[in-house]
Amino acid sequence: MSRAVDLAAMGRFEALLVSPHVVGKPPQRTLLALTAVGLLALASGGFAVGLNAGPSLWWVPPTLGIAVVAGLVGAGLVPTVGSLWLIGLWWFVFPPLVGYLTGNWAETTRYNHPRMTGYGYTSARAELLGGIEYGVRFGLLFAVGCGLVGYAVGVAVGRIAERASASE
Repeated sequence: MSRAVDLAAMGRFEALLVSPHVVGKPPQRTLLALTAVGLLALASGGFAVGLNAGPSLWWVPPTLGIAVVAGLVGAGLVPTVGSLWLIGLWWFVFPPLVGYLTGNWAETTRYNHPRMTGYGYTSARAELLGGIEYGVRFGLLFAVGCGLVGYAVGVAVGRIAERASASE
């Protein structure tokens, strides 16, 4: 029985799940998750020792790079968005968590998560809970946006490179 017959016998949803661009290939998925966790471990260590590794716009290029490489190697869109969501969640939750655990929190310190100007919390616990709320909401939005764009670029570059090498 050929693969085309198997896909034809499946429903649309099952065929979508079989697509390599949805769930990806196992070794690439694992490498993608390890890359995201390694980046977060490196950033967490840097932040904990006082480096300026916290929330900033400098996080956008590495996350887009992760998404482009994930699309290039076929790691899957769902694992890509999930890995980027971990990064987005860290961006909002880790600094307030460190401030909460160390007791160094204040209303305007490096232990605050990114938020709208003029809006603040009155305690470290409230800051942490606000960071979790923002991380779930805006971290997921960040992950879907960067993940879709980066993954699509990676897939497109991979196909262009494949066609260029085939035409030689």
